Amino acid sequence: MTPAPAPAAPSGRGWRAWVLDIVSVLLLLGVVGVFVAPLFDRTDTYGAQDWDQMEAHRYLAVKTIEQYHQFPFWNPYSCGGHTWWGGIESGINLVSPWLPAYLLAPLPVALRIEVAGVALLGALGAWIFLGRLTRSPGLRLLVACAFAVNGRWALQAESGHTWHLYYALMPWALWLFDRAIAARPGHAKRDVVGLGIVLAAMVYLGAIYPLPQVIVVIALYGLVAAISLRSLRPALLGLGGGLLSFAFAAPRLLPILDMLRRYPRLVDSPETIDLAGIIGIFTARQGEPHPAVGPWGWHEFGFYIGWLPFLVMLSAPLLARRWKERAALLAGGVCFALALGRFSPMAPWALLHDYVPVFQSQHVPSRWFYPAVLLLLASAAAAFERLLRRVARGRVLLEIALLAIGGYVGFDIASQSRTELANTFLHAGPSVQPSVGPYHQEKTAPPALRYPVPDWAPPALPAMVANVGVIDCVTFPGLNTYYRDRKGQIPGLGAKGVGDPDYRGEAYFASGSAEAEVERWTPNVVSVRYTGAAEGDLLVLNQNWDPGWSAEHGVVNWRDTAASPVSAGSGVVVFRYRPRFFVLGCVILFATTFALVLPPRARRRRRDEVLADHA
Repeated sequence: MTPAPAPAAPSGRGWRAWVLDIVSVLLLLGVVGVFVAPLFDRTDTYGAQDWDQMEAHRYLAVKTIEQYHQFPFWNPYSCGGHTWWGGIESGINLVSPWLPAYLLAPLPVALRIEVAGVALLGALGAWIFLGRLTRSPGLRLLVACAFAVNGRWALQAESGHTWHLYYALMPWALWLFDRAIAARPGHAKRDVVGLGIVLAAMVYLGAIYPLPQVIVVIALYGLVAAISLRSLRPALLGLGGGLLSFAFAAPRLLPILDMLRRYPRLVDSPETIDLAGIIGIFTARQGEPHPAVGPWGWHEFGFYIGWLPFLVMLSAPLLARRWKERAALLAGGVCFALALGRFSPMAPWALLHDYVPVFQSQHVPSRWFYPAVLLLLASAAAAFERLLRRVARGRVLLEIALLAIGGYVGFDIASQSRTELANTFLHAGPSVQPSVGPYHQEKTAPPALRYPVPDWAPPALPAMVANVGVIDCVTFPGLNTYYRDRKGQIPGLGAKGVGDPDYRGEAYFASGSAEAEVERWTPNVVSVRYTGAAEGDLLVLNQNWDPGWSAEHGVVNWRDTAASPVSAGSGVVVFRYRPRFFVLGCVILFATTFALVLPPRARRRRRDEVLADHA
């Protein structure tokens, strides 16, 4: 059964509708502008809390590209060395629309461009997605503002949880999926490919929570569509988008999966929220008491949208009638139930977290409120669209009123949230000069490589700027200095730094009977010259072992460091790093792209040949 055309694209729209749409978009841009404006009060400061880690990840890409002219595969500056490209939060500004900003602008400016740009991207995506469910510019404005500039977004940005920014891609994925369902059979390829690209982008951009959540949402939305339309086509379209996303993301996804196999991230998640907490989370304004929530801080729970959007969201179950309304309601309702946490052993979150592997690495279920708000408001907006259609002559006046309400709600949310966003970048940056000088590692960052005001975690960015590695770090979950075994050790950490009694330099022989010296050093390639060795002696590079290391005679794991046997008494060993499966991922990406692009070109070529024969 072919689905009916979406209500967002009727024929013969009058000039009044276009004017109202333009006003809606301008109001949305104004709301986003008010929201992000405090970021640019100063453009030379840095963030606190988790921002140091995120800034270091982004700076590494720029430093490796600009100063060493290499692809940023390896991070030698943190935790004794770890994969950058295969890290779930580290390889995030390379395949990114913000890379030009990081290459051309100072780091503090580029950070602000990314945060502001993602806010705008999320707002426009929500506005466009709502166009699949309602023609009302006022309703689209209200939902887009509640999704894109809410208190949770600001609190997470302030905390440096940059993965949270990429909830902005969720409405784009839903828009493409809904368009694919509505397309005539044989005409959905463009939207399915677009869906695959958006989901793959979430992999490249480190959307570690938004990505699995949007996959759940698409599965639920597609389920309702398949049942309502009595067709497997919606499910097949979703599956097709998922398979394409795997292919498009393979160069990064395969190294990530390989890393997670070695360093599984398993976390407990006992959090729960009561009724009073739910109300306060969405309605508590700045300066008002907010509910006691835990065990994490308010930045993991606060989600100010105000009373009107909150009540509209709660009205969705009473209003949903048609399949799109019900699809958004089911997906949003499941997300809302998951956000309540482990309120019983059989709670949705308890079952999902304990029995579905990908979610065993996640906690703070209140993060499910993000898709819940978008989808429940979308369901309600679609239901209100049915009511608005009953009004003929008076609809324009109602739309003007809705625009006024949507604008008021948007600016109210932005005025509350911008207070938190204003606290994002308040700290002085590292007082060190950029260097590519001789590299070495320290056990802990010396005083000269720390911030004037200390934070909760060891600093990462100042040492990276100074071309110094620091063993104690939190940039990589598998080697986090706070996660140790019962013996007080960090499994996988073999590198040593100055200040550790076992430090023997950046290159040495395991036997201690020969001399080794780093001749040329770059993040991915290290040349070591040695003398006085016996054949078969192990030359050790003071970097953590990873299966991506290679050398002429191979690399072995020696006490969790990369080591290579030598074949002569003196010579040079070149250690190189490239993640396993990166090349395989590139082959999958290019083969898939070739398969998608070739047929139309081949058909055009054959057509041109036929026309030439008849000319």
